[in-house]
Amino acid sequence: MLIPFTKMQAQGNDFVILNLLGQTEARYPLDELAEDVCEPAFGIGADGLVALLDDPEADARMLIYNSDGSRAAMCGSALRCCAQLLGSLLDKTELTLNTDSGLKAARLERIPAGDRVCVNLGQPRMLNGEASLNGLLGCLVDVGNLHYVTFWDDLQDQHLVHGEAIEKHHPYDRGVNSQFVEVISRQEILMNIWENGAGPTLACGTGAVASVFCGCHKGQLAVPVTVTMPGGTVLIDILEDGSYTLAGEVETVFNGVYRWKI
Repeated sequence: MLIPFTKMQAQGNDFVILNLLGQTEARYPLDELAEDVCEPAFGIGADGLVALLDDPEADARMLIYNSDGSRAAMCGSALRCCAQLLGSLLDKTELTLNTDSGLKAARLERIPAGDRVCVNLGQPRMLNGEASLNGLLGCLVDVGNLHYVTFWDDLQDQHLVHGEAIEKHHPYDRGVNSQFVEVISRQEILMNIWENGAGPTLACGTGAVASVFCGCHKGQLAVPVTVTMPGGTVLIDILEDGSYTLAGEVETVFNGVYRWKI
């Protein structure tokens, strides 16, 4: 089976995106395809697989699968990539995408460095401001998906071992992503990531929102906040209604056709 795709990335968070517009359902198992295409040695290599389908309430419906084949309810980086791709297909700069976490609005912007996409991820919810997982004290935040945010005086890669342990032993049915944060100033943080279903990634849009939300809740941050991740930076801000926006550059890496031996 030959499957056309577009490879895109946002701050190094990369995705294989399938344009299935004209369909309301995929004609093949996306969970199995995700495991194959996301494999770096034998597939295309990516953090996740995303499909764009027709939707009666929006410009498109977005389905997200992690690299291990599990379904993800939301991904801020994938949302921005899909908005940029969809905008070029429909010749629009203001878009709405339907997701497993509800309708999301996106705006495409042209900047000197390239294409930037700003998305509205709604109002995060603090589920537990003093949660304890794997011996760490942090915040459990819902941004359409679950994030566990911890703060560190000196951010180091070895903190990611906690992310692996939390992913495997968490008590939450939906799975939980881990963010490890160092506050540089009230308007800048560093962040490392362990994503549920994908492991360590270079960026995480919803994780950036969750971390800023948690920092504001604790009085450590004030928007707008620049979040620097291993793959690049994004800007987090708050609208008057309390919704959080995520803005950052996206890039089309290449287009191709995947020969899937299903």
